[in-house]
Amino acid sequence: MNIEQVVTISIPTPLPVGPVNAYLIKSEPVTLIDAGVNTDEAFAVLKNAFESEGLAPGDLERVLLTHTHIDHVGLLGKLRDHADFTIYAHSNAAHHRLNSVEREEEAQRFALEIMREFGTPEEIVREAAREQHTYREYATDAIVDEGLEDGETIGRHTAYHVPGHSAMDVLLADHEARIAFTGDHLLPRITPNPLLRRPKPGQPRTKSLVEYRESLRKTHALDLDVCFPGHGETIRNPRESIENLLERQNKRNGRILDVLGSESLSVYQVACALFPRMNPKFTFLGLSSAAGHLEVLEEEGRVVSEHEDDILCFHRV
Repeated sequence: MNIEQVVTISIPTPLPVGPVNAYLIKSEPVTLIDAGVNTDEAFAVLKNAFESEGLAPGDLERVLLTHTHIDHVGLLGKLRDHADFTIYAHSNAAHHRLNSVEREEEAQRFALEIMREFGTPEEIVREAAREQHTYREYATDAIVDEGLEDGETIGRHTAYHVPGHSAMDVLLADHEARIAFTGDHLLPRITPNPLLRRPKPGQPRTKSLVEYRESLRKTHALDLDVCFPGHGETIRNPRESIENLLERQNKRNGRILDVLGSESLSVYQVACALFPRMNPKFTFLGLSSAAGHLEVLEEEGRVVSEHEDDILCFHRV
């Protein structure tokens, strides 16, 4: 496969993130990387892209998912009405329904609980609770057929687990062509937000940004020429993009140290200092960013955390 066989499909979404990329690989078997969001408009765009390449959705034989967020999996149900294909995703997603209501409700409970632990005012927590069901209609009821283990090869692609933005991020590398499909793991000009994630029973919560930085270093070591991201234009110098991203994160760490000064602040207070015009609807995203950087600083021994009246706070060493 060469780059000319990769067809980028920019799919509109009703989400704040804007359009999402899917990638049609014109080879045997016909393969799709990610599957957009579940709207009629999105499916029409995808169908037109297939037809422009002399194909139809019914020709699809394989779907590889970079991760399982709704804007990357939504059209799988509609595609199932047209074709019989195999869905591959992170090994932990294998044989799971992608819109599991039970898992979604557990995630929503966790989000509200951690917002309170981080010192978020109750009126903002209540607004977040009202917003949580807004995007459910854009999901899919498809089930992942096969899991991809770290380092496993599927056709020309080698799957690498690169957790951070989500727990189940997968980078799909074609080493012969020196290209990779990165989903939201690596984006042009945008810093992916490693989201707060609920822990597994009996285990501590994963420090998402700490984990993400390790995944970035893993991707840097792959020495790729081109990356196809989940949003935005093609990345032509991925190693430089990763180096710039890590430097931006380091600069934000320094800003947070300045914000803390000699005080002990909650995660919410730090988030408000970083994003003074933060829309209450996106408080969870702001908290994810602030908590991630604070946890990196804590790993580096530059801040310490403690609970003050059940609120998690941080102060400089």
